[in-house]
Amino acid sequence: MIIIRGIGTGPYVGVGCVKKIKNDEDLLNLKGGEIVVVSRASRDMLSYLHHAGGVVTDYGGLTSHVAIVLREMKVPCVVGTGKGTEKLEEGTIVTVDGKTGNIYRGFMEREGKHDTSHVYYPATSIKVNLNVPEIAWKVAPRADGVGSIRIENSIIRTGKHPQTLLEEGRLSKVIADSVRIIADAFHPKPVWFRTFDIPTDELKRLEGGKIEPDESNPLLGLRGIHKDLQNPEILKAEFEAISKLMDAGYDNIGIKIPLVRDISEYIQAKNIMREIGLRPHRELPVGASIETPSTVFTLDDFIAEGMDFVTLGMSDMAMCALAVDRRGVKVAKNFNLTHPAVLRMIEIVIEKCNQKGIESCICGHAGSDPSIVRWLVETGISSISTNPDQILKIRKVVDIAEKTVIQRGFTSKEKRFTK
Repeated sequence: MIIIRGIGTGPYVGVGCVKKIKNDEDLLNLKGGEIVVVSRASRDMLSYLHHAGGVVTDYGGLTSHVAIVLREMKVPCVVGTGKGTEKLEEGTIVTVDGKTGNIYRGFMEREGKHDTSHVYYPATSIKVNLNVPEIAWKVAPRADGVGSIRIENSIIRTGKHPQTLLEEGRLSKVIADSVRIIADAFHPKPVWFRTFDIPTDELKRLEGGKIEPDESNPLLGLRGIHKDLQNPEILKAEFEAISKLMDAGYDNIGIKIPLVRDISEYIQAKNIMREIGLRPHRELPVGASIETPSTVFTLDDFIAEGMDFVTLGMSDMAMCALAVDRRGVKVAKNFNLTHPAVLRMIEIVIEKCNQKGIESCICGHAGSDPSIVRWLVETGISSISTNPDQILKIRKVVDIAEKTVIQRGFTSKEKRFTK
């Protein structure tokens, strides 16, 4: 019997007793294996949730950071149920189906299919997004590099705000230790380190997090490079971590600047690199994550300033273009990654990058959606960065898409998105 439905975030199924999380003490008392039910899940909870039998939230979407990381950890997760905290009773046994988004009363077994097909090697580079450094050695043989090292999870696992770690003199070391694991596992394949992109509400629960402001819509607030530029000492610590790794001989690391809104932010970030002795574009690749309409329509300025690669974030692009909070349940039906306006902006970026010989790479949820990936290949994207558990599947999708393009002989200009 289905108790409630939400949005499934991955292929995993979990069974356990419901444990509702209302405060920090409830998190501390988790034993492992429970079905954790919470109104909103934030990044700082991840260190407690990796042993959960499943996670259910009232709010949140498929593209939320928590949903992505839990999938990477192979924790069954259903988000956006609306009333999960009301409908699910404490202590009852439920089954969480992360594929369908259904939550069943009692134990429900679901048969899964296993892909035993061989590995495909398309011309398009297939990279991976990594939130958990410890799985790098497992996925490295299957991927052509890392499109996004998301270091935020390593920071949050310490339980301390980046400013607290900075004051303790530990921030650079925490970053360097995590990036080193990934760079080692993938060498000589390229790995791109993304500077911090943590919304303020996900930092508040950490030790020292009281310094964060109250924001009604943190996803459109103080985050990305704009936040780091307000505290350049934290940004310097991030760059110092990369500098130390380069001094130790790691030559496969690049840096990307996230959620850039204006060329001035990109220039400021590169100037801070130079202050600590890094030489952008000369000794390490530097690029930006194009996630806002403002960067799409001023991309020529970024190219003139110097870009070795570009990554595309379709989730934030859709949120900004459509004025829809991508974590909002009430407006979820209006959040559309394949809206014509979003697709046209992605086309513009890919076309300009191809004209200038700059690698373009999709990151985030879109890189794991077969229908979007097929469209991106047809549009001419250079590389796809997907979730760890989707690498083999996306390799096959891309290989087939490339063959389809070749068979058409590149004669058709039609690139309308179709499911």
